[in-house]
Amino acid sequence: MIIRKFEHFDTEELVELWYNASVIAHSFIPKEMWESHKGELRNKYLPIAETWVAEESGLLIGFISILENYIGGLFVTPTKQGLGVGTKLIEQAKLENMQLKVGVYSKNIDARRFYTKNGFTYWSEEVQPETGEIVINMALD
Repeated sequence: MIIRKFEHFDTEELVELWYNASVIAHSFIPKEMWESHKGELRNKYLPIAETWVAEESGLLIGFISILENYIGGLFVTPTKQGLGVGTKLIEQAKLENMQLKVGVYSKNIDARRFYTKNGFTYWSEEVQPETGEIVINMALD
């Protein structure tokens, strides 16, 4: 596995990875919402984010996107979760940004455990207007 900077040619593969992982990780949110946000990810967020991808045998298996010091997305293809891909992406982000923050849906227990394991702690929570879901904000100490 290699970690490298996102390249424009990665866009469609990354959007599909994001969609597939989002639908599974966030089963409490209708998949139509994720479908409707593909264009926004592709055309708005990826162009302005600092994004690193994890690649294995020529395929993207994960990515992390950072806006300033906020992790806008960290996703790993479902079959590669639990194998250290996400941790490697966090390590890369730590090299680039000292003060990382992230928002995690309260119902996404696996993500909350992952971030806690990687040194993030609770800082606040809020209700996300689009979904009505509680988001727990965490920061890296």
